[in-house]
Amino acid sequence: MNFLQRAIKNVTRKLSKSVLLLLTFFVIGNFVIVGLGVSQASENAKTMTRQKMRAVVTYEVDYDAINEYINSLTDQDAIDEFYSNGYPSIKISDVRPLLEDERVLTANALVHSQLYAASGNDFVHLGNQVEEEFVNNEMCYIDADGNEVCEPYSQPSYFLKANYFPNMIEFQDGSYKVVDGRFYTQEDIDNNANVVLVSQALADVNGWQVGDVIDVFTLDPLSYNDPSSYMYGIGLTEEDVKMSLEIIGIYTHNQAITPSSDNFDWTYPYENPDNMLLMPATSYMNFSLAQAQKSYDYYAQQYPDDPYYSDPANYPSIENTSYISNATILLSDPLDVDGYVADYSGDIPEFMMINANNEEFERLSKPLDTIGLFANFIVWLVVINAVVIITLVTALTLKTREYEIGVLLSIGANKLKIIGQFFVELAIVAVIGFTLSIFSGSLIAGKVGEVVLDYQITESGVDQESDDFIGNDYISIWDNDYTTDITLDDLVGEYNVSISPLIIAEIYIVGLGIVLVSTFIPSMMIMRFNPKKILMNQN
Repeated sequence: MNFLQRAIKNVTRKLSKSVLLLLTFFVIGNFVIVGLGVSQASENAKTMTRQKMRAVVTYEVDYDAINEYINSLTDQDAIDEFYSNGYPSIKISDVRPLLEDERVLTANALVHSQLYAASGNDFVHLGNQVEEEFVNNEMCYIDADGNEVCEPYSQPSYFLKANYFPNMIEFQDGSYKVVDGRFYTQEDIDNNANVVLVSQALADVNGWQVGDVIDVFTLDPLSYNDPSSYMYGIGLTEEDVKMSLEIIGIYTHNQAITPSSDNFDWTYPYENPDNMLLMPATSYMNFSLAQAQKSYDYYAQQYPDDPYYSDPANYPSIENTSYISNATILLSDPLDVDGYVADYSGDIPEFMMINANNEEFERLSKPLDTIGLFANFIVWLVVINAVVIITLVTALTLKTREYEIGVLLSIGANKLKIIGQFFVELAIVAVIGFTLSIFSGSLIAGKVGEVVLDYQITESGVDQESDDFIGNDYISIWDNDYTTDITLDDLVGEYNVSISPLIIAEIYIVGLGIVLVSTFIPSMMIMRFNPKKILMNQN
């Protein structure tokens, strides 16, 4: 009779012992299934929510690190020296290496500005209260003598978004779409090409087409032509404030403002996304340089003794006038965000940081993290206790079977086959117990998961959100935050405790692992003796 047959006979012959072991494995299985199910549900909810978020990281100044460093300085001279060397700022040259990673799709390093329409050109009208009350109005102020002075003043007509890179996140993710022409290239950026993209709505209002050249002003034409204005005083001419741009592309967008939109009545013409122009940032900054230099020259003459204007290093140049608040990098997969941040955070300049923008996600994920932690703890606690208990039971059982072991060894039975017999005996009972626990555990896990989640949400307080004073459909052209807003409902909606085939496989692997350890340890205690000694001890 081989060891498999002996194992089956022993299981059926000692039925009461087998039933007790089966119940033990059944209880263990239920605990393990609930723990693994809840843990997997927590991780899946976080993963699925993360996959719905925009895969962006932000390269920005680490103001917390700067403040911490300054506060650590006790010498005022050292503090003054830090500020005299220039406040840390973002350099495009530092951003470019971050874009060479294959996980990167594109990046936005934007320069913003308000622009004025040339005579004969129009903007897309909203017909709201702002247009009725403030467009082409006067700007009044009180001068040094206490007199009210009113000057002609025009509201900006257009808004400029200029990128340092030959693509934009909006086009990559489908928010914007080129419907005619093209986007500007790296060659356009390198050559400071005076090219622009306009919205379809703006092109329709003015009858513009790809290839047309349009004029826009960086300053209010009514102010730089007014002899009493500051702009006139520093010597700015039309050549300094007028940009002639060739339309190379026409695009559409999904940010239309309607009368039902929040803040509709107080949306200025330049705040309407239909009135947005897109061009290379290098082109705009190169054009703005002349204005900055004329302003510098004017003030240098007015204040010849000022140390700032006597230092040649402060003379406006592309290097010291080009400024961006941050660079937003779009990755191909939201699940790559944490890995990307970890890979590059150590290679960036001091006082800079790569921000994964995870604060809100991590805050809302705390209940799930806690649930997952405790679920895994329960699984390990149950497994360890199961090993201890089953090992003790097996050791006591094998102690009563020493005579059987001695006889088998005396007739030449292989020790491994004897251990295999004991393993099979326990494995048969364990498989039946764990199989039964799958059905009951599946029912219990869902209910337990819901109760535990509700408790953790209440205890953590993440459901107590602050009031939102800005409507969800509010559109801000100044907004460079490309992160995805998530809510607690988004996370909870993905939380679903179910017993997958993977968990079932893990149950059997864990169960057989418990059986193997619980069989091997006590078997070795007996197998170290030879058959003669075992039989003599029995006598």
